[in-house]
Formats: sequence, structure tokens, C-alpha cells
Amino acid sequence: MSNDFKTNFNSTLDIDSIMSTGIPDIATVYGGVRGRTMSSRHQSKAWPVIIQSGVKIIIDLREDGINSRLSGLCKLYGIEYFYYPVDNRGGHVESMVRLLPELCRIIDQGSFYIACAMGLHRTDIALCAYWMFHAADKGIDPPLICGYTKAQGHTTEKIMRVLNGIYDFITTHNGQEPMPKEIFTQRKKIIRHQAGFD
Repeated sequence: MSNDFKTNFNSTLDIDSIMSTGIPDIATVYGGVRGRTMSSRHQSKAWPVIIQSGVKIIIDLREDGINSRLSGLCKLYGIEYFYYPVDNRGGHVESMVRLLPELCRIIDQGSFYIACAMGLHRTDIALCAYWMFHAADKGIDPPLICGYTKAQGHTTEKIMRVLNGIYDFITTHNGQEPMPKEIFTQRKKIIRHQAGFD
């Protein structure tokens, strides 16, 4: 994998200011940031900093439907809201496949804030889907796994369940595999390595 992938992404965010907000589990990723959902009332003081720091769009990964509070806050602050439902049990695969090109376009542009409720597990899944079915083909490094890690006592089983579901859905729907099975298997091994498994 290329070690200079960051040059492919928008790097205009004021990362130091974003990190100073104290948002739980905040981390940089692909020209944007990930962290706890911005719909939490505990994050209310962070909104002006997020906006001033250059975030242009919030990606909401919760699988229980469009969040009216979060979409309303985005409208209030004048930034875009994008709903990409992720279910770690393997649901919403059809929606994930249908919306994947738009998710990839948004991440490629940078200046995004991506989160599920805690900014950990579903966020790992979404970023792995982006990398597996789009970014890896561009030589972009896999994401750092923050939730489903060996160190936190988790496995990558739920990530793999969703990735397998996406792979199978695309294969069935398009009549051909999105990539050869051996490449898919190798990329899954890379994700496991990112999560602390050999």
C-alpha cells in the first residue's frame, strides 16, 4: 500500500482545533474526522469549532433511520447531512451498496465528519467498506480500526459479516464479483491486521 495516500485527500481541516474539542474517540481519517455522534447534547459546544475548522458534511451511520435532530443541526449550521445506514448484523446491505458510490465520493473529497452513535464500531464498518470496494483499488491505505480491535476484546467478525454481505449482493445483482475472491480474502486479512490480529 502507498504510504503517501494523504496527498489524495483534502487536508484543509483545522485538525488541532477539532482535537481540542474533547469529542470522545475523535480521530483523523482520510481527510476528515471520525468520533462520537454530533447529535449528542454533550457535543453542543463543539459545533461552532467543527464548522470553523472546515467540516463540510456530517455522515450519519446509525441504522435506525434519518436522525431529525442531527439533520436539523446540520441545517442550522449550514452544512450537509448524509445518511448511510450501517447495521453490524448485516442488515441494510442493499442500501449500503446503493449509497456506496456517494459515500466514496464524499470521503474522497475530505472535510467530513463520520460517526455512528459512539464513533467506533459502525464507523469501522463503513470505513472498511469504503476501503474494500473503492479506495484499495487506488492504492490508498486501509483505515485504522478503532472499535473492533483485539486490544478492546472484540473481533472483526461483524465487519466481515457486512463486507461479505456487500460482496455477495454485488455479485448476485451484477452477475459478476466486484473483485476476484482471492483479492477480497487478502483485503480482509489486511483489515484483521489493522485490528490487531495476525
